[in-house]
Amino acid sequence: MTGIHAQLISLTSYGNAFLQAGEFTDDYYPGHSSFRSCNTVDFKILRKSLFSSAPKEVLIAKDPNDWFRLLKKDGCKKIRLFYHSAENQPSTEEYKLAGMVGGGGTWMIETIYRRHSNYWFNRWAVTDKDNSEGNIWSVSYGMIDKAQPTTDTHLDIGEICSQLHQALAAITIFADRQQLPEWAEVFKKAKAILSNDSPGTAYYHQDLLVDKHYSLIARQVLSAAGTAWVFGGMGSWNDLGFNTAEEKKNYNDVSAGLYAAINQSILAVANSY
Repeated sequence: MTGIHAQLISLTSYGNAFLQAGEFTDDYYPGHSSFRSCNTVDFKILRKSLFSSAPKEVLIAKDPNDWFRLLKKDGCKKIRLFYHSAENQPSTEEYKLAGMVGGGGTWMIETIYRRHSNYWFNRWAVTDKDNSEGNIWSVSYGMIDKAQPTTDTHLDIGEICSQLHQALAAITIFADRQQLPEWAEVFKKAKAILSNDSPGTAYYHQDLLVDKHYSLIARQVLSAAGTAWVFGGMGSWNDLGFNTAEEKKNYNDVSAGLYAAINQSILAVANSY
């Protein structure tokens, strides 16, 4: 999965641990792996000005730790991820843009209160491209919808696990038939994680979740989904080409199926606590 996904998942998991269980560590930011490439991560709202018709961005939290404290003070009950697919492109094509910043569907953070929800959209910008430690990104989360109906997406983790397993099996068969052993190995590794009793050790981000609040199957699904993310730019699974119409159709079908299963996996796991 992308760095955007990783950060959204970690904000949801660690934010809920603070809101619901009172657990908080000051080194979450900037120490967590999902902030490794960032120089700032802040939170803003739009506020109307007396002297202008255009709303102004106002900083309300300089980092995630401050944002968690502010949410708790304001009476936020829990945090959820919200996703909807891109509306301006066929669903089977969304995966082709998903590895790019701003590509694919729309992901937001939903902060849930007693009678309403607020929705936060992320904006990533390169602001320090020559940073010696690789912290090139500035990230801002802006509240774009305030006091809206609550969505609180919940998905059956067992059903999602089955869907991910089926998608991985289908794309593995395709990769084997097309004699793409390196890609087939990626998908086989991801599928094996679904039965791994220590799934967190099999994926780059080993700290996305506050593990004790999530079931084994949830951790297996997330690690497998992260391992199976192959949707990028040049040199990725998206960069492959095939000769016949049948091969192209099969490629699009198994790719779109895996992409959809991964998105559902992210939602199901992040929102399971």
